[in-house]
Amino acid sequence: MLRLILLLSFVAVLALGFLAVLGAVRVMAGGAADKDPELMPAPFRRISYIVLVVLMVGVTSGWLGSA
Repeated sequence: MLRLILLLSFVAVLALGFLAVLGAVRVMAGGAADKDPELMPAPFRRISYIVLVVLMVGVTSGWLGSA
């Protein structure tokens, strides 16, 4: 049962990551209308946080990094 919950949460995180990537592509394709003074645009920060969560879940559950 716990594996099913982990699998569903993993799929949800992947879906959110996919939506964040689509948003980042849309922002980059939009041109120079909106310039961010920050070094890293907000969609890429969101993607990096999602990837961090996926890595933490993968390492703690044994999907990633297991021998």
